[in-house]
Amino acid sequence: MTRKSVARIGFGILLAALSSFLLLPPQFAGEKVPKKFSKRADANLAARKKQVQQEVESLKSESWAGQYYYGDGLGVNVELELAPKSGFAFTWNGCLGLYDMNYGHVVESGGTIRLVPQLPNERKPFEGIAPEFLPIMWGDRHYLIAANEVVRFANAVNAGFEPREGSWGMFFLKREDVSKSVTGSPGLPLEYSEYLLKHPVEAEISSIKNSITKESERLTTVVLNVGAAQGVKKGMEFYLYAPSGVYASATITTVNDSTSEAEISQCCDEKDSHPAVGWKLSTHVGRDCQNCDNS
Repeated sequence: MTRKSVARIGFGILLAALSSFLLLPPQFAGEKVPKKFSKRADANLAARKKQVQQEVESLKSESWAGQYYYGDGLGVNVELELAPKSGFAFTWNGCLGLYDMNYGHVVESGGTIRLVPQLPNERKPFEGIAPEFLPIMWGDRHYLIAANEVVRFANAVNAGFEPREGSWGMFFLKREDVSKSVTGSPGLPLEYSEYLLKHPVEAEISSIKNSITKESERLTTVVLNVGAAQGVKKGMEFYLYAPSGVYASATITTVNDSTSEAEISQCCDEKDSHPAVGWKLSTHVGRDCQNCDNS
């Protein structure tokens, strides 16, 4: 199995970063909310899906309305169907069946799509959905990117995870767009455009600052020999390619002109190698760049 394949499998468990959920605005506050997973809620979800699908059929193909999916085909299979007037329907299915569901209204304002759930929206592992999304066009593809995950999407583009070749991926993509081509770069908001790299940035660990153990995770702060001069920005992701046989990624936390600090997260397994000076990383998984070995 290639390093790139291992990295793709690694996104199977997707954790949300938001700690709060959206409350119903005054115009919907009087609606009686059924218990989640009840027969009534199931019926409302099915009705909402039908309404959305009927509205989508009447809209132009370039609209952001439609059916979106992200997941790994195993424990993470998230679907979002939405349209301007009919609202949205959300489901999360996994190995054990239906993990979560919701439906509600959609409010579009200033290029942002806000979901107004009619059921509790708790952001936990395998539960919940982001409250706000940005519709992103890339060639003929329609993506919906959570408003707080635009940098993560840029990292996925730099790494080579997007544009994905099949349905499985880390971000909402219109179901019908999986086989569509892309050209140029995705249309990110201007403030995020510099996160998209024209060429991969390669780095080397020049020193180790500290390492702590937190529950089942080892967090190591390292110094890399690249910085703002090489296009590095806070929040960028780097992926280990040497030594081989070790999987790790690093998130940039501090950026200087020619150096930067990054945090490497690993499972607390004594068999795992600890980060060391000389480890080599790249913003592209598999070092798929000129004069590089892609194995």
